[in-house]
Amino acid sequence: MEMMKEFRISIHLFFVDLKSAFDSIDREQIYVAMNELNIPQKLVRLVRMIISHMQSQIKIQLKFSAPFIMHKDV
Repeated sequence: MEMMKEFRISIHLFFVDLKSAFDSIDREQIYVAMNELNIPQKLVRLVRMIISHMQSQIKIQLKFSAPFIMHKDV
């Protein structure tokens, strides 16, 4: 990141807190808020792609379930 600053290249970071109640997030509100904050549409589309294709697995003892796509209100 220091090199990005040195060469004046913009960098954008996106963090997802998976320990929070992920299924309670209103994803459309995220996109609305990003638009209201004038986040470039390219980044809004990228976040939409990341969030809409999130997968998870359930671990019971040492075995994992098959991966499944995370949907709101799961």
